[in-house]
Amino acid sequence: MAATELIHLSYDGNFQLETDAKVILCKVIFPSGEEEPLSSAKIELQLDKTSMHPQGGGQPTDIGSIQSNNESDGVYTAQIDKVTIDRDSGVVTHSGSITLSSSDNRAVTDAIFTPNSSVKVSVDPTNRQFLSECHTAGHVVDAAMARCQKLLPPTKGYHFLDGPYVEYKGSIDSKDREEFLSQLQEAYQQLIDEDIHTQIQTLPVDEAEELCNHLAQNFNMSDFTSPLDENPSVRVVTVAGWNCPCGGTHVRSTGVLKERGWCVKGLRCKKGVVRVRYGPKEE
Repeated sequence: MAATELIHLSYDGNFQLETDAKVILCKVIFPSGEEEPLSSAKIELQLDKTSMHPQGGGQPTDIGSIQSNNESDGVYTAQIDKVTIDRDSGVVTHSGSITLSSSDNRAVTDAIFTPNSSVKVSVDPTNRQFLSECHTAGHVVDAAMARCQKLLPPTKGYHFLDGPYVEYKGSIDSKDREEFLSQLQEAYQQLIDEDIHTQIQTLPVDEAEELCNHLAQNFNMSDFTSPLDENPSVRVVTVAGWNCPCGGTHVRSTGVLKERGWCVKGLRCKKGVVRVRYGPKEE
């Protein structure tokens, strides 16, 4: 099975919330293991392309809907609450539940989302906006660290809304932490105020290597390529002037982060790991 085309990987696709696609595979799952009303079933869909971001790279799954485009076959919709990707094959699976029109008396044995049928994929815009802000805000931490001349190798980015943070390999002397945190918070806000536009490009591995590792050997490019690619390339996202290999979604500029008041919230150093917590301003 061919890999799913991920619309969000291009710059324009990053902001595209809808796309028309073709069904490759549909699997209907009944919770009890026995056939029940179709409206109670769970569904898994694989498509030729998708505008939804699958969970991974530190960013949560998109949510949204997939609706049939074949009016003669009845209108039905899958409400998608989880999108995953098989890293070996590149195939994306959309998981959720089925919503039928009130007049649809479809039997459990009737086919839905048949192979090669046309569907419309729609991303939940409110959820995507918040997640994109969260991911961009995490990259601004990287840029702020660089502005403070603290070039530590990043080891983990947790861009979930329940307490996002970025971790780095290294340490900051205990006597310097309070002052450094203040400098980092100031640099972070400066980068937001400067309203720096986000760039997204897909580059050959050697060009990505030169662009992202020109200041420090922070990234292993083999972590961002697929063994299936004959001519491997790397998607590079530039946030606040800081280049980073990344497969996530982002906002158009750092200035977008002003409205929710994204900021650096804290700093912790333990066992050779520096964790920088960030998030939106609390109401």
